[in-house]
Amino acid sequence: MMVPKKSLLLASSAILFAGSVSAQQQDTPMMRRVTQPLGSATLDLETGTVTRERALSEKGAPGFTTSSALSNNDFSGFVGIDSGPGTPNGPCEWIVAANKGDGAGNAAGNNVAQNAGGKSGLVTLFAFAYCSAALDTASGGVGGFARIGFREGYALGGGTLGTDVGTFNLSGLPAWTGCSSFFGGFACFLIGVTFGTTPLVLNDGPIGYSYQFRDLGTDGVLAKTFPFLSCVQSCTSGGAGSAGYAGPDAMGGMVNFVDQYCPAGSLTSSFTFATAPNGNYYTSVSMDIREIDPISASTADLGCVGNPSILTHAPAVWDGAAFNFDTTLDCTGFGNSLALWRLAFAPPPPPLPSKWGVICVAITAGTGLNLPAAAGAPPIFHGGGVAVFSGPVPQDSGLLGACWQLQGFCGNSSGTGQLSQAIVNTMGTE
Repeated sequence: MMVPKKSLLLASSAILFAGSVSAQQQDTPMMRRVTQPLGSATLDLETGTVTRERALSEKGAPGFTTSSALSNNDFSGFVGIDSGPGTPNGPCEWIVAANKGDGAGNAAGNNVAQNAGGKSGLVTLFAFAYCSAALDTASGGVGGFARIGFREGYALGGGTLGTDVGTFNLSGLPAWTGCSSFFGGFACFLIGVTFGTTPLVLNDGPIGYSYQFRDLGTDGVLAKTFPFLSCVQSCTSGGAGSAGYAGPDAMGGMVNFVDQYCPAGSLTSSFTFATAPNGNYYTSVSMDIREIDPISASTADLGCVGNPSILTHAPAVWDGAAFNFDTTLDCTGFGNSLALWRLAFAPPPPPLPSKWGVICVAITAGTGLNLPAAAGAPPIFHGGGVAVFSGPVPQDSGLLGACWQLQGFCGNSSGTGQLSQAIVNTMGTE
């Protein structure tokens, strides 16, 4: 929600409002009031396609739902900016510290956001608001350009940089009808960035999300694509907080500081913008992170009476890189034995008798595959014994909650073979 511009107090003499390029010093963050409505767009990272004037949406499949694990798009009515590339210390990067999805509160001195309820850690979409003075691609320009990154284990002040789990160059973003600057004309958008069938893994706990200023406006100093600022305490409720921090709210309030790196990778300061007399705090960058809701994994025995080979298993779980599930196939008694698994993605067929026992998992073109007992090695186990298979199997979030079946086979060089019993799986996230 936009907030009327009231008497804003400068947090320090280093923080300036936009007025002219002469007011801007190198690497001095600035803010500007914005009243124009936001357009909407979606960028699919899997295809690179930008879709405009469309409600934010996710490419998903039946079997899973998503919800917000960190929501901070409570817009303040201001945008912020810093030095772009080509300047002595540019491009600058801002990193916001947060605490995603673990329900940690924002007590005095706890420099993180509050977000109730852990999710799966599998991010399918993030959304943020920005403005751009770049020439739009529809007008023959290159469009807006920003770099968004996510870090696990990040701490305010850069004391702990954590681990970079994903940094994304977003180019060709919807922009302006001319080529301008922070002091001229620009257009503003709320964009949802989707990951398609391969989610980003971002675990719960302390995180940092970053905005790097990747293009340069006609003023020659400031970037021309820049983020919306969000309230760290609800823009409608106010509340002074304590020790410079706003209290938590339903939006998942952030602390009132941003870490500034100029150039990117070199910490310059932790700065704060002004606060309004009603106690609203504005120094946070717009961001909403959506994740797949947790799905419990399950398995069930399909039986296959008359198949003596023993198949044991653990629930199949998506770990963010692939589905992994552990199975053990006991081929004792088959001498120099061949062991493999039959994995199908289709619903279980009617049991089919064969010379090796009952086929409970049929494999036809396009529905599954045979998996050797050891990846990259001949599936031969001298003297029989136990073969172990542990994924991964195809990486595709569309398979979450889907029904898969698994059945083992033991055989030897004399042509003797035996199918095991079989299991049916529901793939989960935990």
